[in-house]
Amino acid sequence: MFRDKRTLILILVLSLVLPIFSIIGRFSLERENSGVEIIVDSDDFRSLAYQEGITFYELLRQLRSAGATTLSVPYLNWQDLETRNYIGIFSYRELGRLILSGNTDPLISALYRQGDPSETYIIVSPGFDISKGVEILKSLIGYGRVSLFQYNSNIAFVVKTTPSNLRILPAGYIDSALAEAARSLGYRIVFRPFNTSYIKPDMISRLLNTISPYRDLTTALVFQGAEVLGYPKYLEDTAQLMKENNLNVAVVEFSSQKGMDVLGKELKGKVLRLHSITPGELYKLKPREIIERIARAVRERNVRLVYLRPVPNVYEEDSLIDENVRLISSIREELEKEGYKVGKATPLPDWRGFRPSIISLGLGISIAIILVGLDVLPPNLVLALSILALMAGGIVTLFPFSLLKKLLALGVASIFPIVPVWLIVFSGKEEHILYKVLKVTILSLAGGVIIGGGLSSTSFMLQVDQFMGVKVAHIVPFLLLLIAIYFSHRDYLVNILTYPLNVLSFVIIVFFVGGGIFYILRTGNISSEAVWGFEMKMRSALEQLMFVRPRTQEFLIGYPATFLAVEFLRKRKEIGLIFSVISLITPISIINSFCHIHTPILLTLFRTLNGFILGSIIGYLLLAILRKVLRFFAN
Repeated sequence: MFRDKRTLILILVLSLVLPIFSIIGRFSLERENSGVEIIVDSDDFRSLAYQEGITFYELLRQLRSAGATTLSVPYLNWQDLETRNYIGIFSYRELGRLILSGNTDPLISALYRQGDPSETYIIVSPGFDISKGVEILKSLIGYGRVSLFQYNSNIAFVVKTTPSNLRILPAGYIDSALAEAARSLGYRIVFRPFNTSYIKPDMISRLLNTISPYRDLTTALVFQGAEVLGYPKYLEDTAQLMKENNLNVAVVEFSSQKGMDVLGKELKGKVLRLHSITPGELYKLKPREIIERIARAVRERNVRLVYLRPVPNVYEEDSLIDENVRLISSIREELEKEGYKVGKATPLPDWRGFRPSIISLGLGISIAIILVGLDVLPPNLVLALSILALMAGGIVTLFPFSLLKKLLALGVASIFPIVPVWLIVFSGKEEHILYKVLKVTILSLAGGVIIGGGLSSTSFMLQVDQFMGVKVAHIVPFLLLLIAIYFSHRDYLVNILTYPLNVLSFVIIVFFVGGGIFYILRTGNISSEAVWGFEMKMRSALEQLMFVRPRTQEFLIGYPATFLAVEFLRKRKEIGLIFSVISLITPISIINSFCHIHTPILLTLFRTLNGFILGSIIGYLLLAILRKVLRFFAN
């Protein structure tokens, strides 16, 4: 059994070589992947052109000159064909109303005479080739449910379904005129297919073949609606057909499209991350805020596709057209200023990471158990737990199942944060307080590197796979530290728990309970609308000042609590214990930053450094003020 903790620390340092190798490989991929595309939504910008009285082609030309690179081209449903006057869709009752209103079209009269209330009728405009759409419709709902009706030279189809159901089905067409306009103006294209409950593999194949003339321009598929194509039964077929057609898929940030997790894993190295701002948010955001938000998504979260809808408000220009052209130009300039190439985005290669680094996950848990467990648990139990952790790391290294790997990473994130608090904050060594805080940061950084290296791979970088148990990793360390304190500092803990309840102590309890609940609720990814206005302004200011914003809980709570914990553990043990528990936020936050594999590793390192700098400044100032106050009352 290890009794000299310095030996264990040395082993820990040496074990970091493996995850550092993995992190270097990840850094290389992140640095080379600098292409970004600015996508404009064709439907919404078409509406803007109509509203402002210019042709859509002219608007597209202006947007392209401003910096837009890519145009979204939707797949059409039957309602779209009707809107474009290629067809007319009628129920049996609607045919009757047309006849009663004086319509003398012989085709309509013939359909009504031979029709049935359970049928829907498609009347085809002269010159439009409906054959492909009809074949796809038959494939979707059944060949026996679609029949041709011809009267003289006029063509109609009788469909055994309701008009509302027919209108939402895919028609098998894209807007080829729009795609040709994109080609002529130098745009790339993202196509937007949608799913239906009738979908089958042969139908998926036909839909994907529709875009084959534009394969050289196609960046990715961006699925419409809440489901990906082929969900739920045919996701593997969709993935295989996309591979055969050399098509990428766009994963929309903060969206939960059903089936995307499976499809993304199947496609592996053919995934691009996309950021989009909803129309509701566009009403609230000013141009500068939109630019900053997009730049942050590209810089901090490996986003390479920026999907834009037109802003609805005029801020600095004379018209909405000028406002949107200026916004796109500003976005392009901001991205290029930060070193990105606005033009063509390419997916990250299918990189599986450096497999030997996975064993460091088990080793990190094992060392953490020994470093803390030796002081509070029976040696035999500590040995057994540490061996189990090492064995788990070895098994996952040999058989790198995603779930097991994520469970090991969760283990590191849950156990390792107590190590710097236990070894350094509770240390009785007389060291400069800033030196102790620095050691807390470095030791926490070691835990972060272990997770960052063990999970680094393309699937985690694209958030197709992701660290699981964020809230668990924020709660469990507090429970483990309290257990360790109970076994080693029981008397002081009892003094805190049996302190007489008065108004002041009640207020303090309410404050800590409320703060704890707020802390848990704010962990993980939250909507910007859930963040207070003044906090958003503070975040923006910190980004301007420090390039990468440090975590609020880290520099505003964790580091100041670390300073106070070190100070009071020397003088007032009970108060010191309280602040030492709060100081656990520092290593939890640092390690959690490395769990976000989709954030470039260089930014995570800068975020940690900035958190230490700003947190130390605030901690020092708070400690200086507290010392003066205590000295004043002592006199």
